[in-house]
Amino acid sequence: MKEIIKKYPFIISDGIPWTPYKGQASEQTFALVTSGGLYLKEHQPHFDTVSIHGDTSFREIPKTVLQEELAIAHSHYDHSLAEQDINIIFPIHRLIELEKENIIGKVAETHYSFSYVNDVVTLVTGTIPEFLSRIRAEGVDVLLLVPV
Repeated sequence: MKEIIKKYPFIISDGIPWTPYKGQASEQTFALVTSGGLYLKEHQPHFDTVSIHGDTSFREIPKTVLQEELAIAHSHYDHSLAEQDINIIFPIHRLIELEKENIIGKVAETHYSFSYVNDVVTLVTGTIPEFLSRIRAEGVDVLLLVPV
């Protein structure tokens, strides 16, 4: 095990990338990102759940998604509660309720899902820059991470 750890390509962070919350929620655009392994079962490929490295890709989930349109490809947690109510791992309907009540300004049209990832280098150097580019292009002010 010690030899494996010596060879693992760890990323050393210079600090915690923390940004304090600013602004009024009622004037901002909110989006979700989950690590629950969600994908649109009729329109997107499932995540790779076989590779020891996991899957560094992400799936875009529309605001209008219905529970029956989603599937879960993640082999590292029990899906039973999420299959009953997707809001447990992807609270899109709760976010839409906040928008309708004018508590938040707007729910973004696109939200995101990742799955199990063990290839941190590819994730950080390749996938995350693309992901950030997309959320910035949509004008997302607040991104809520729902870890699973």
